[in-house]
Amino acid sequence: MTSTRLSRGIAAAALLAGLALGGCSAQPGAAAVVDGQRISEGELSRTVSDFSAVVGQPVEARQLLGTLIVAPMILDVAADYGVAASDDEAAQLLDAQLEASGQTAPEEGYSDGLLQVAKVVIVNQEMSMAPDATIAVEEVNTRIAEADIEVSPRYGEFDPTTGEVLADELPWIVSGQ
Repeated sequence: MTSTRLSRGIAAAALLAGLALGGCSAQPGAAAVVDGQRISEGELSRTVSDFSAVVGQPVEARQLLGTLIVAPMILDVAADYGVAASDDEAAQLLDAQLEASGQTAPEEGYSDGLLQVAKVVIVNQEMSMAPDATIAVEEVNTRIAEADIEVSPRYGEFDPTTGEVLADELPWIVSGQ
């Protein structure tokens, strides 16, 4: 009797641990889920790889994950104010960056995630000069605060006040000071 309870207890603990460590449990393989829209591990990985190639230095996945989380909200608000960027405009911005560093665009094209990051750069530049920029920023911040955002624990936790994915503090790891 005791061994059956113990076995069931171990099985239950293993199941709970698997769910906790599995990331976005409702959507396996998701780096994040934003209002039901999935950002896959694959999409994030390709975006990180492409972005690193364009800027010529490595970037942390959680940094770009934060951008991918807020990008649709930024782009939607910008569109409400008549500011938008196309995939072609985003690709031109990326091509110019690569050309400046003596590189060429990838034959397979840019990932959707990287194009979205480039669109955010374009609309942010345009919106920063708009007379309604402050109101638009407030609207973006409101949408971010109201969004249902679930981030895989492997990346940390999304902070709606900064729009970033922050690494979880691991109390069992002590830095040598």
